[in-house]
Amino acid sequence: MDIKKIIFVAPPRYLHPFFNESDNFLLPLGLPYLAAALRNKFPYIEIKIIDCPVLKIGWDSLSKILLKENPDVIAAGEKAMYYHEVIKLFRLAKNIKTSTITIAGGHFFSWMTDYSLKNFPIDIIVRFEGENTIVDLIKTMIEGGDLSSVKGIAYKIDDKIKKNSLRNLIDNLDDLPLPAFDLMPMDKYSPRGYLWPRSVTLEHSRGCIDRCNFCSLWTFWGKHIKTDIEDNQLEVIPRYRAKSVERTLEEVDIVYKKYNRKYIYWVDPTFNVDPEWNEAFCDGLLKRKYKDLYWWAYIRADFALRDERLGILEKMVRAGLIHSLIGVERCCSEDLNKIKKSNYTKESIKEIFMIFKRKYPQVFRQGTFLTCLPFDTKASMLNLAKYSTELDIEDPAFIPITPVPGTYLYQEAKINNILVEEDFSKFNWTIPVLDSYTGLTRLQFARLCNTMNRIYMFFRPLRLVRGLFSPYKHKRGVYWWCITATLKMKLFDFLNIIISKNEYKGGTLATYMKKPKWYD
Repeated sequence: MDIKKIIFVAPPRYLHPFFNESDNFLLPLGLPYLAAALRNKFPYIEIKIIDCPVLKIGWDSLSKILLKENPDVIAAGEKAMYYHEVIKLFRLAKNIKTSTITIAGGHFFSWMTDYSLKNFPIDIIVRFEGENTIVDLIKTMIEGGDLSSVKGIAYKIDDKIKKNSLRNLIDNLDDLPLPAFDLMPMDKYSPRGYLWPRSVTLEHSRGCIDRCNFCSLWTFWGKHIKTDIEDNQLEVIPRYRAKSVERTLEEVDIVYKKYNRKYIYWVDPTFNVDPEWNEAFCDGLLKRKYKDLYWWAYIRADFALRDERLGILEKMVRAGLIHSLIGVERCCSEDLNKIKKSNYTKESIKEIFMIFKRKYPQVFRQGTFLTCLPFDTKASMLNLAKYSTELDIEDPAFIPITPVPGTYLYQEAKINNILVEEDFSKFNWTIPVLDSYTGLTRLQFARLCNTMNRIYMFFRPLRLVRGLFSPYKHKRGVYWWCITATLKMKLFDFLNIIISKNEYKGGTLATYMKKPKWYD
């Protein structure tokens, strides 16, 4: 097969309701990694990336671009809530030129293989970690080889779905070529962001060390034993891999010096796994004496306490940690055991938030709390809201649990018939999609979530005013985002009462995804 041009596309999509448009669209890091892997192997193939959301390219404009570009291969991948946009992209591509090869990948399509190949115009699915697989796939296609020899893909032959054996994970992440940032509109990401101002996404690791039943990140990057979730077969062993400190610092150098990115959003599921790595990385940043380099990271409470005792957390803050997000999840050991989150205690979580508050006031303290779990009751959810006030964090994100494909919770929900929302586009982590074992419906769940937010909002309301005038620039920005998002929610809730009379339609107006003006 003659392949002259491959285009990766992040298709147009709706806005998440709580963020401004600038904060909605972070750099989709998987695309420059995949593009770099192909460009490194096939320098004679033209490789392009079209990131529609950040460029405000709607469907009409995208159609004209694809018609002009005339690619041989179009590749895209999204998570569950945006998978339908990829399907729309592939239908568009096939309408323009039926011979275009469509390749899907990423979280949703890696797990929902049969569903996707049966119902949509997808030629091939690259499953899970994609850099080596897509190189092998394109090589085989060019040489006219047998697709059955390519590990890590799924496809159809004579209307029968063929799933090849999975490819081993990349042992040394330093072997990956540097991401093709030059193919991305680097100056466009979050220019007016409150949460991630002038940001760039980076990773230093893949995978996690825990087995949380609600998380698809560790299962995506883990060692796969059984992956047929559509037949209720899921077995994954956690695996954690990290780049070297030197390689990670090289990527930081590139985005800081070449692209003037001053804010790093680390996408690692758990940033602070290895204390030796953390310390060496921070030492490297401090030696560079970067001016105004800040970063956001997902960190575990138990590891943060360990690093505080070792003197590493202090280095992390000096090196630019400005926003810590800790998965608090629940307020009792029994609940944490149910969701398979290990080595967490109520006391340790309180301790780390107190350390941040007293010792590192420049760091924004955010925590996530999982609500609407199958075993939740009214009392357990209200207790969770009360617990958030005891922690006195700056932003408790009360998140309705969303069992996306690839999680053990998705399998449990399907088996027990409590997944009452089948439309994956509503799996946006703001709308309850489950009923409970305790008799609560998702309508009751949604109302309880609103109550939880009110409980926290009216706890020490003056803290919001103080936050708006914080001496720390990042904190001020996030507080302005918080107050703006809260006022919007209250307005939308009021309109919802008038328009829908509290009839449940998948959420309140405050949780609906927003269609941007440029979308069509």
